[in-house]
Amino acid sequence: MATRITKDEIKEIQDKAEAGDAEAQNKLGDFYYDGIDGVIEKDHATACIWFTKAAEQGQVDGLYSMGWAYLTGEGVERDFAAAAGWLVQAAEKKHPKAMRHLARLHFMGQGVEKDAEKACKLLEEAVELKDFESASLLGKLYMEGIPDQIPKDQKKGFQYLVKAAEAGDPESMHLIATAYEGGHGVEKSEEKAHIWRRMAEQAGFHSPDTIFKIAIAHFQGTDRVPRDVGKAAMLFKKAADMGHPVAAYNLSRFFYYGTGVQQNYIQAYDWAIKAVKLGEMDAGMLVGQCCEFGHGTIPDHQLALQWYLYALNGMEDEKIKTRIYFYMGRCYYKGGHHDGIPSQIQPDYAKAVYWTQRSIDEGQIGEAYNLMGDLYFRGHGVEKSVAKAKEMWKKAADAGVESAQEALHALENYSLKERFMVYVPSIIMFVLFFAVVGYFVWKYKEMASESWFQKIQEIKLNDNDRGEDPPKGDPSAPE
Repeated sequence: MATRITKDEIKEIQDKAEAGDAEAQNKLGDFYYDGIDGVIEKDHATACIWFTKAAEQGQVDGLYSMGWAYLTGEGVERDFAAAAGWLVQAAEKKHPKAMRHLARLHFMGQGVEKDAEKACKLLEEAVELKDFESASLLGKLYMEGIPDQIPKDQKKGFQYLVKAAEAGDPESMHLIATAYEGGHGVEKSEEKAHIWRRMAEQAGFHSPDTIFKIAIAHFQGTDRVPRDVGKAAMLFKKAADMGHPVAAYNLSRFFYYGTGVQQNYIQAYDWAIKAVKLGEMDAGMLVGQCCEFGHGTIPDHQLALQWYLYALNGMEDEKIKTRIYFYMGRCYYKGGHHDGIPSQIQPDYAKAVYWTQRSIDEGQIGEAYNLMGDLYFRGHGVEKSVAKAKEMWKKAADAGVESAQEALHALENYSLKERFMVYVPSIIMFVLFFAVVGYFVWKYKEMASESWFQKIQEIKLNDNDRGEDPPKGDPSAPE
């Protein structure tokens, strides 16, 4: 949309549109769709009114615009079937973008029958009409293939990537470099791979590895790059979207701890799962944490244990290994219970002791000392020993574990003043309680002795002692 158009030119187009000119109607729809600073405010709903007028007259761009509107839900309620209806009409008039988006709908089976073969034919026809985004898409599809839909044909895919690259598509240039590097659909050549990679970078493409390195630089901060955790998170996401496994894992950790982004356990869990699928086994540890605490998924300590074991199989960092040992000990300690939720799965204290002790032996984790102290204090999985519990809690407290410091304080560090503050109020309350109860018992007896019922009984007893008949009438009635 050209923003330098004059008000007189806009007025002229508007007059033509109102007079029924289809081209002008579509153009006016574009004005409202994009907006013109200081002249026309962006308004997708109004844009669709003018697109519809143009489309109803068969104007091809209007047909495509209505298809796009229904595809994205901009200005109208999203409706894939309606989108397909408009895009079909535009495709029949040889609109290449309409062909490309209609192909996507056929691939997904949204609003139309799922038909990969028909989708490929639409893309091929769009390529003939010089739509090189379709060429790039076909190149990727044939290079990878889709099971039961599109057979892998890397030679054919390479040819389409070349067409897109020759039109200036940076990503296709990068994919050609990758093809030469691995010999996918073309003879392997490190020299040509280097040339195409340089061309891709000069055209503005950055590989996932490059983006990942830039993200690390922003996260750590350097002499040339100031520390910016928010930007690091954005770049990690960009690299993760491109299939970088470590970037996906880092992004999951950012969401889990709220680093550079708003804390979101669901996003953390989803990105950790994606990282695992991309081959980053270390991400299994974070998936395990999500399962253990119910962060972003249903709490399940048994499933958490499986993820921790999975992460251990591919873990090379010994420090992280020792933390996983502790996590496993913690899961066995808790069993199937999570925040009071009942479960049939009982704790396994013997295994809790094994994994916690292993964490201590190999990493001296403060939290592991704390848990072992609790196991000794309660006699779970080991012989009960307050002395050993104190020893473990002392080491945990020295490592900064607050709960261990509190446990030690409760056992042996109460001062006389603290003991007085704890026990004397309890004794006072106990004495006051019995004093109040005694007072009410005494008052009850006193009140009972003075009741009119008790007096009547005394009068009856006295009369009987004299041998006289009891007086008639109500003895309590006034004379």
